[in-house]
Amino acid sequence: FVAFPPPGECVVVGHDISGQLAELRRFAGLLAAAGGVVLVFGLAGGWWLGARAIRPIADISATAVKISSGDLSQRIPTAGAGSELHELAAVLNSTFARLEDSFAQQARFTSDAAHELRTPVAVLLTQTQTALKRERTSAEYRDTLEACQRAAQRMRRLTESLLALARLDAGQEARRREPLALAKAARSCVELIRPLVTEKGLTLLTELEAVEMLGDADQIAQVITNLLTNAIHYNKAGGEICLRTFRENGRAVLTVADTGVGIEVENLPHIFERFYRADKSRARTEGGTGLGLAIVKSIVEAHGGELSVMSEAAGRQP
Repeated sequence: FVAFPPPGECVVVGHDISGQLAELRRFAGLLAAAGGVVLVFGLAGGWWLGARAIRPIADISATAVKISSGDLSQRIPTAGAGSELHELAAVLNSTFARLEDSFAQQARFTSDAAHELRTPVAVLLTQTQTALKRERTSAEYRDTLEACQRAAQRMRRLTESLLALARLDAGQEARRREPLALAKAARSCVELIRPLVTEKGLTLLTELEAVEMLGDADQIAQVITNLLTNAIHYNKAGGEICLRTFRENGRAVLTVADTGVGIEVENLPHIFERFYRADKSRARTEGGTGLGLAIVKSIVEAHGGELSVMSEAAGRQP
């Protein structure tokens, strides 16, 4: 404080503030230290949160790398993932499971196809090698040729079925969508297989209600014929087969029922699988390829339909 009293005099009043300045400097140091601590903890916390948030993505990437290398059994761990990433991981795991099942089914299909082809090829080789070892009579040569013909016919049926399935899977089969009288198609199939029904001593009953649908007439006829042939082969002596067509809930329905031995409960989920046989020895001796019902399933699904099976042997009502 400076004051100017009468002329010639000057009064100066002051106060030492070095203590306050020191306190301010100490306070500034404390603020800097606290800011540094907050910055360090913020960086550490941000790094931890970021790593935690990115970890599920890293797990997804690592799992995808393992799957791409051939280990289809790998799955993404979902524990600790956020709600959005948890949902994504669940969807990807479901996709990986379907992919694994598809590859496993393809491997089984290839193995089964090779096994089915191996038998007729072995018959052809055995018959020809036996015939070439020495001179044979005309009757013996004829027997050999007939055996080779049966083996070749079996190979032809198998390759035709495999080709049909491959085309259906690839969507290459012509899928005409034309008005089709289901009852008329069923009657044509009945007349086609009636000699086989008579030969087996079976009774074929029909309840064919006039039902219209859209579909490929040739493929629908193949479905009906395959189902009826299957019912004939697995029926008992003097048994019955009932073929029905009707409309239910606005949809065309066709059912084939027989009085055969039925299907055990453990076999029901598999009967439409390729090369699956509930009675393997019987199916092979009768010349079946194990692909008839698989073709039926592919055609029905290609037409937007559904296929189901019920069996008394499995404890279900017919």
